[in-house]
Amino acid sequence: MSSIWVLDDDKSIRWVFEKALEKAGLEFKTFSNTNEAINQFNYEKPSVILSDIRMPGESGLIFLTKVKEKFPNIPIIIMTAYSDLDTAVASFKKGAFEYIAKPFDIEKVLEVIQKALALNQSEPQPIEFESYPDIIGQAQSMQEIFRIIGKLSQSNATVLINGESGSGKELVANAIHKNSSR
Repeated sequence: MSSIWVLDDDKSIRWVFEKALEKAGLEFKTFSNTNEAINQFNYEKPSVILSDIRMPGESGLIFLTKVKEKFPNIPIIIMTAYSDLDTAVASFKKGAFEYIAKPFDIEKVLEVIQKALALNQSEPQPIEFESYPDIIGQAQSMQEIFRIIGKLSQSNATVLINGESGSGKELVANAIHKNSSR
């Protein structure tokens, strides 16, 4: 059976995952900080990791980097309540499987976990990251834009951006371009 590790310093988030993963019939472990999870690697290796970015001690991005160095095929889903373009792009640059902004729909997160379990991810190629702070926003729709920009900047796909005049199409295009390897 596949094991899912959830790292979050917020007890209520861990509780939500415990109930959802238990209901889905998935094996899991929860940790309140990265040190607990790193110590657990001495005994087992998870199939998927969900990690918050901001926790006491080591951040989720540092944890992501350490795990990807030793275990590049473990999909890591990054969660944060403090989403912005820089952290979204940095997460994908460091090898995150997905980037989820809080609050989230637990059913959608379970779908992402199932996709991560089904995928045998190979190690991503490192890409130079350039900050692009011109896009700001805390709304859920902006969090989704940050996630999409982060993913697209790691892709070789052709992108068509459309929208009304003044909606920020050029900012999004520049952010994708500046953070891509091309």
